[in-house]
Amino acid sequence: MEQVHVIRHKYANEGQSIRQIARQLGIHRGTVRKYLEQSEPQRVEKGARGEPVMAVVGPRIDSLMREWRNRTGGKHRITSPRVHRQLIEEGFSVGERTVRKYLSEKRRQAS
Repeated sequence: MEQVHVIRHKYANEGQSIRQIARQLGIHRGTVRKYLEQSEPQRVEKGARGEPVMAVVGPRIDSLMREWRNRTGGKHRITSPRVHRQLIEEGFSVGERTVRKYLSEKRRQAS
């Protein structure tokens, strides 16, 4: 908050330009403009992002895990590349990293 007052003082009382103030304080010119325009700067926090892909793919991964549970054993494991490959063959558009993250979370919850 002190920086806002310093910026306003330099602009209004000392007559410095926005570019000079930005250079002196080491901040972006857009930030200086924003502080001059707003009566009091506020922090804008965004909400959590949704996971639209997992809403579609998640149930299918769970069903694959149930189907493959009997077929795998010993060295044969249900791996994220294998599940990802199966989902791509079925026409889903999902990244392998997303599948890996989902499987690791499911394994963590199971233990």
